[in-house]
Formats: sequence, structure tokens, C-alpha cells
Amino acid sequence: MIRINLIPEPEKRDVRGVGQLVLGLLAVVALFSVLAALHVMQGRQIEEVNRKIARAEKRIEELEKIKEKVDDFKAKNAELNRRIDIIKVLESNRTGPLFVMDALAGAMPNKAWLDEFTEKGLQARLVGIADNEFTVADFMKSLETSPYFVSVELGVIKKTEIRKLDLRNFIINAKLDYAGKKKTEAAETGAGAPEAPDTAKKGR
Repeated sequence: MIRINLIPEPEKRDVRGVGQLVLGLLAVVALFSVLAALHVMQGRQIEEVNRKIARAEKRIEELEKIKEKVDDFKAKNAELNRRIDIIKVLESNRTGPLFVMDALAGAMPNKAWLDEFTEKGLQARLVGIADNEFTVADFMKSLETSPYFVSVELGVIKKTEIRKLDLRNFIINAKLDYAGKKKTEAAETGAGAPEAPDTAKKGR
């Protein structure tokens, strides 16, 4: 089949140029469309991130308020515990020395006596005279059995003579525990508690 091109050569070039221009414009339009779509998507992502940030900041503010309440509660609780401790100390200082003196009198052997009893920071120092070392040892054992005297230790023991009698000067150091009465009462309560009936034995 024979084809005859009736379009002149210059017009051919014009048609090709117009086609290329149209293709170029379409490519540019497509590129701008893609860029616009990406811009829209990026804007939506930014908005979503901003919303998440706003929610997180709001949650942080709520947690900060809760933390302030917790810290306030802890501070009030610490102050309450401090006051309770002060009351306990005052109560011990009010009644403790009476029980300590009573326990000391009960532990004192017949052949010994005290010349000095001092206390500083719950550390007691007992200075006295006994007829011999065995009496001092008995005195220390009696103090150790008392709930008000802890860590009883012999500081000094040496010979002395009074009215031609061979005696012993002694110094005993001990730590005082004014809560000893409460410990004793708790121990006695626990020891005196009635035992639960053994139903298994009864059933046999």
C-alpha cells in the first residue's frame, strides 16, 4: 500500500513541537500534582503529630497534678510520723525512768550499793561498791535479765579498802531501753494467749 504524506515538512515540525510542549506541560502538571499530594499528606501527618503532642502534654499536666498530691500526702504523712515519734519519746521519757529505777532497785544485790547513776543519750553509767567480784557479776546478770538494760558491760573493777574491809569499786556501763515495759507486756501477752483447740485430735 502506498502512503503519500501531504503535510509539508515545516508544518510537520510545528506539529511535533506542539506535541512535545503538550507532553512537557502534562509532565509538569503531573509533577505538581504529586508534590501537592505529598504536601497534603505531610500536612496531615504534622497535624496528627501535633494532636499527639497536645494529648501527651495534657496527660503530663494531669500526672503533674497527681504527683503534687502524692508529694503533699507524703509530706503530711512524714510530719504525722514525726509527731507520733515525738509523742512516743515524750511518753517514754515520762514513764521510762520510773521503771528503770524500779528495775535497778530489784537487781541490786544485798552486798552492793551505788554511789552514782548517770545517764546521757540513753547510755547509763553505774558507779558503786561491792564486797567481791562475784557480787558484781551477779549484779550484772540481774541487769541483763531486765528489759530496761541492754548491752551491760563491766567498765572498771578494782580493790578498795573501807574501814579495813576488802571491797571492790566497780563501774558498769549499759544502754537504757525505756520501751522495755512494752516489750515485756507484748511477750507476756503472746505467751499467755490461749492455744487454738485441736479439732483433729478430738475427732479421733
